[in-house]
Amino acid sequence: MKKVIPGLVFLVLTVLVTGCSDEPRNYAYKIMFMEQEKFVEPYPTRIIITPEYVRFDDGEGAEDFILFDRKKSVVQSIVAEEQTVMSVHPKDVKIESPIKLELTENDLGVMENAPEIDGKKPHHYQLLANGEVCSDVVAVKGLLPAAVTALTEFTLLMASDSKKTLSNLPADMQNACDLAKDTFAPTRPLKFGFPVQMTGSREYARTLVDFDANYKADKKLFELPEGYKHYTVQELREGKVKFSE
Repeated sequence: MKKVIPGLVFLVLTVLVTGCSDEPRNYAYKIMFMEQEKFVEPYPTRIIITPEYVRFDDGEGAEDFILFDRKKSVVQSIVAEEQTVMSVHPKDVKIESPIKLELTENDLGVMENAPEIDGKKPHHYQLLANGEVCSDVVAVKGLLPAAVTALTEFTLLMASDSKKTLSNLPADMQNACDLAKDTFAPTRPLKFGFPVQMTGSREYARTLVDFDANYKADKKLFELPEGYKHYTVQELREGKVKFSE
C-alpha cells in the first residue's frame, strides 16, 4: 500500500475547484496553504497570482507581505511595523555546489484511494539528494499551470540570490538537501504539476486547503505602501541600511 501523506484527506474535502482547465489570459488565483514547522503553531499562507504579480501573505487584511513583480523581476518584502520595503533582484552568479549533488526521485505512483482534484488523481513522489530523502511531494499534473509557472519564476529568482551568499555558509552547516532545495535545484517540487502537499526536513509541512481560480483581486493588493523606507537586500548585507530606534 502506498503511503498516504497526512492532510491529503482534509485537502480534498475542502479545496474549491472552479474553472481550472482553460486558464484565461487575465487570470487571478487565490491559493490558501496551511504550513507547519517544528515548535511553531500551524499558520496560513495566502498566495495571490496574476500575470503581473505574485503576493504572499497570511490572509485577509495582512499588512506584512511579499510581492513579486513578474514584469520587473523583483521581489519586495514589506514590513508594516518597521515601515520598510526590502527589494531582492535576480543575481547572475555562476557557482557550483560545494557538495557534489546526486539528485534522484522515487515515483510512488498515483494515489488511487484519494479523491480526484479537478478530475485528476494526485501523484506521490519523493525527492532525494545523495541518497537521502529530502521531501515528499503530492502533485496534480495539469492543475493551475499558470500558477506553477509563476511560482517557478519566483523560486528561481530567490535561488539566484541564495547563490550570492552561499560562500558565507559554514561548511558544517551545508547539506545536500538544503543545497538542492534552496539553491541548485529549487524548482524540483514544481516539475510534477501543482504541489498540493509537501513535507520536508525539520518537520516542515505545507498543505493546500483551498483555491479559487476565479478570484477578483483588488489592485491595491499589489501596491506598495507610501512613505516606507526602501532598500535592497544587498545594501542590508553591506551594512548600508540605518533603522530608526
